[in-house]
Amino acid sequence: MTKLEPTDEELAELIKGKTLSVYWYMLRHPEPLTAREIQRGADLSSPSLSMHHLERLRQYGLVEKDVHGQYSVTRDVRVGILNQFIGKGRLLVPRYLFYATLYSSLTAAFASLLIWYADWYSATLICILVSVCVVLWYEALKVWREQPFSEGDGD
Repeated sequence: MTKLEPTDEELAELIKGKTLSVYWYMLRHPEPLTAREIQRGADLSSPSLSMHHLERLRQYGLVEKDVHGQYSVTRDVRVGILNQFIGKGRLLVPRYLFYATLYSSLTAAFASLLIWYADWYSATLICILVSVCVVLWYEALKVWREQPFSEGDGD
């Protein structure tokens, strides 16, 4: 059986719903996993349903099955909501989280300097920085809530 090698755009259309949840779970757990482990972790109703989604992913060239019946990710493709995450393994976090943390730290540092240099320019800058922080934290949390699988990864 030959593997289809769809483009990233085609994969975005093909990988949705429970298949995306299975792929997300596998990205978060890079060690080889059995169909039953994936079924439990991705909260699927049966191992056969897990096998169905794993075979779809294998057909697209994203996972492979070894001689022991364990599956592992062979191609890390960020499609759909996965584009909004950075990192690898259990460290997949929304990309806005980095910016929100950076700007929050800068805002706090600048606000502490206001004790010595309080003027209306500084107050205006603090207001702008706080607004930026609010938007970045909102976006980071919004993306976090939209992740394909968010119930603790079945652990």
